[in-house]
Amino acid sequence: MLGRVFAALAAFCLLSRGLATKKNVLFIAIDDLRPELGSYGSLQAKSPHIDALANKSMLFERAYCQVAVCSPSRTSFLTGRRPDTNRVWANVPSEYWRRFTNATTIPQYFKENDYISIGMGKVFHPGSASGEDDKEYSWSPEGLPYYHSPLHKDFGPPNKTSLWWAFDGFEDNQLPDGQIADRATETLQKLKANRTKGDNRPFFLAVGFHKPHVPLYAPKKYFDMYPPASEIILPSNPHPPKFMPMIAWSTWKFWRDYKNTKAYFEGKNCTTNFTSSVSKECAFPDNVAQEIRRSYYASLTFTDYQVGKVLEELKRQGFAEDTVIVLLGDHGWQLGEHGEWAKYTNFEDATRVPLILHVPGVTDKGMRTKALVELVDVFPSLADVAGIPVPPLCPEGENNLLACVEGSSVAPLLKNSSRPWKSAAFSQYPRPGPMNGLPQVPRHSPFDHKLGVEQVMGYSVRSDQYRFTEWLSFNATEAKGNWTGGAWGVELYDHTKQTKNFDDENEDMYFNTGNKSIIEEHEALLRAGWRAAQPPSDSSDD
Repeated sequence: MLGRVFAALAAFCLLSRGLATKKNVLFIAIDDLRPELGSYGSLQAKSPHIDALANKSMLFERAYCQVAVCSPSRTSFLTGRRPDTNRVWANVPSEYWRRFTNATTIPQYFKENDYISIGMGKVFHPGSASGEDDKEYSWSPEGLPYYHSPLHKDFGPPNKTSLWWAFDGFEDNQLPDGQIADRATETLQKLKANRTKGDNRPFFLAVGFHKPHVPLYAPKKYFDMYPPASEIILPSNPHPPKFMPMIAWSTWKFWRDYKNTKAYFEGKNCTTNFTSSVSKECAFPDNVAQEIRRSYYASLTFTDYQVGKVLEELKRQGFAEDTVIVLLGDHGWQLGEHGEWAKYTNFEDATRVPLILHVPGVTDKGMRTKALVELVDVFPSLADVAGIPVPPLCPEGENNLLACVEGSSVAPLLKNSSRPWKSAAFSQYPRPGPMNGLPQVPRHSPFDHKLGVEQVMGYSVRSDQYRFTEWLSFNATEAKGNWTGGAWGVELYDHTKQTKNFDDENEDMYFNTGNKSIIEEHEALLRAGWRAAQPPSDSSDD
């Protein structure tokens, strides 16, 4: 008992005075990873290596992305700024944040603070939406160029068009994520060799894994870790939320175009008509849904084993005791809950993410918190716990500062995981969206192709007990919603009761007359915005 007291006091003192020396940082981003892991209470997913990391880390039970799609979310957490500031809302080449803000990124900031900054895999969204991985700014030029698997753009089963596939007899490094894990272990070996030659710079190493992004491919041995598809648990809530406004819905168009799913939807109006798209005839049959869920789990486990290889090499090279580790998913994911698949919504399942932070000497015994946190908090948090200056909060209306953030360091939660924290987390999603077709919303005119993908914006706030969302006409040029012109739809979901296994948000309670005061409170919370929801100041944190 006394030993635990001394350990807690040591951790408190370490955080209170600031880390004496700069810590290395291992940054692990996993594409489309929802918080369905053993450490988050999953009934079926197998994630032993991530769970082992969680057991010596702070696990954030309620962490949220700012927009549930790859490029905008990654841009947001890598710059520490929100989608309307970056003006990045969709996976389109024209939305590269440096055209609007030139904001400093996490790897760039560590490089500017005398770290060697190295990246590989899917960290930024690849391509022109990130200025080709932001190579000009974010990564150290000497000796370790940015790495992508040579297979990452052209890889798949023989027919190239299956939503899921088990590669029989394949080794891990015959697939892109296995090659990325190999590259990460080789890089750690090189960093150790450089240390022996006198290069004592701390490192920032970012490793981005692709799976479980669709298509759901993995070596067959990972599929074999799971029971047959017929034994995979289906969601308890496979139907759209009652009274949901149609604008809240995503028709998950591209999922319907794979060779082994397309036949189920031929001749049906499932992507251009909302009323049809939410009907039973536009849902996957149960046996297909089970195959997809099993394949998602297999892909997740494949990536979990790649994470394990990197963590083991970190330890083998002697870096474990002075390396901060963060592991996150870039957004949530829907696996048939509400009849939804993929992301592209503001529902809890699309916006809630896994977030795990290991700080040596501080979180070693394992910690958990129910505090509301956001992925924009990752930037200032990493700076704080690694021992470099924390970038300031961006001044309101000022988008031109290079190094400022729109989130808060979570370091105070490492001292007291139940202390008062943010009153809300904020997410948003545009309509119509490039991956979802341009379905016509009942009682509204069809969307105009010529006007682009951000004609309506759903602004969502997650408080301790509720989620509230308003869908507003949106001016992308000014990055502003029309708060006075009448909403396309409004949602209120009850989170007052403990939920598990993604079984929540099954009824939109906005039209329940007994919820007037709750609605008014959350309308005010949403309009006041993220600045008004920041954690209370505490002099003991200084």
